[in-house]
Amino acid sequence: MKFVEETKNEKIIFVLVNRIDSLDFVGFRRGNRYSRNHRYSSKQTDWRTPDTTVGNTTQLATRNAANNDCKKSWLQFDLTSLYAEDSSIMGNITNAKLTFYGAKSESSAKGYALSGLNDAAALENWVASALTWNNGPGNNIATGNTLDATKTTSLYTATIPVPVLDVVSETPAENRAALTTFLNTDTDGKITFIFTAGSTTYLWNVGQPLEPVLTLTYMLGNNPKKTHNPIPADEAVVNTGMASLSWTNPDPNDTGGIITCDVYLGTDPNRLTMDNVPLAAGVTSIAVNTANFPTYGSLTNNTRYYWAVDCNDSSREPELITGETWTFFVGQRPSVDAGPDQTVWLDPNEVTVNLDGTTSDDGSYTVLWTQVSNGAPAVTISPNNTDDTSITLTARGDYEFMLTADDGNLQSSDTVRIVVGDDACDASHISTGDPYDAGDQNQDCIVDLQDFMALIIADWLECTDTLDNCGN
Repeated sequence: MKFVEETKNEKIIFVLVNRIDSLDFVGFRRGNRYSRNHRYSSKQTDWRTPDTTVGNTTQLATRNAANNDCKKSWLQFDLTSLYAEDSSIMGNITNAKLTFYGAKSESSAKGYALSGLNDAAALENWVASALTWNNGPGNNIATGNTLDATKTTSLYTATIPVPVLDVVSETPAENRAALTTFLNTDTDGKITFIFTAGSTTYLWNVGQPLEPVLTLTYMLGNNPKKTHNPIPADEAVVNTGMASLSWTNPDPNDTGGIITCDVYLGTDPNRLTMDNVPLAAGVTSIAVNTANFPTYGSLTNNTRYYWAVDCNDSSREPELITGETWTFFVGQRPSVDAGPDQTVWLDPNEVTVNLDGTTSDDGSYTVLWTQVSNGAPAVTISPNNTDDTSITLTARGDYEFMLTADDGNLQSSDTVRIVVGDDACDASHISTGDPYDAGDQNQDCIVDLQDFMALIIADWLECTDTLDNCGN
């Protein structure tokens, strides 16, 4: 399994590449390479042979067909070494996606469902070489495409696209929040995903060169074993007058140990190109000026800077504690307002809604309207690259749209909620989420004789005397 750390703009992206055997963990951190072994598991199961391990270990598969001809697959990533390296990551992932590659998709695009195995089920220590349909953790062995809802969490559905080799399927953008939330519930470092079918068989190669990838994004700066709590915070946007950099030093390995640090600042994350300032013992801040940083101490607008603080601990061997590389941007984020929420209703079969956005920035920028997928029907936005546009809605639902402004360096977004009901009464209840009055039998937002008639007619002359049938 490969685990790759890449500096991308203002965040560190961790990529875990899953394979069928134990492989190296590989990291790239400012030119330094290190490795350690990881174990992981992946396997498909087959209902037709419920107590037998499937022999093929280079593919995952799902199937939901007749006569118990069904398959489900399990895939586990082991993050224990990652969490051991930086315990602050657990529970603090900010974004995630799962990517894998189709080796076969038969005659057309195929749907699949992804679920996660809950830690509370205490079943993460399954072994691929012994996995079967009947012992698959969280499996509902009596059905072809469902799982035990008490032991698993449904995450999302997606598709393997066109039926050719090497097609890519990954977590849809609108479902990455759900995946991220699930990963942040992890307590043991082991993440098990379970694939169930949408229809007929399709396969994913989980060996070289088509390896599943789990990408994790999190904020740097919280690892207490290194310098941490950077100010400005990682990803911060500041102005040219920012006065200083500060941080918290790690504690020495032994009582009495002395911590001394070197601060780096530059416009490239490579320490060799940065200005470097050695500090006295215990110092945790430095002024940003050309006396300290001759090349980069005069901050330039619309520029990204990288900085790091490496420390030496006199009580440990080796003494060097390499710090994270943090980043800040000198400039201004675009200002975005997607406009007020709206509640409307169909009249009679559609309604046109104006999206009234407001954006601004200190230079040129682009804007884009997109729909946030939250279960509402998909809508075409045209044009989608202006502050103000309109959409035509033809179905009731709770819609959300996002306006994003991008100046090439920074982005800002804002969302607007559009509630659409069949009529004003329906729209009102969708908007508030309040239940209808108990007496409002026809749910028209008013309790009247129509509701009274519905109640009376339903129980008219009904006898509840089970002894003598009301004297009859």
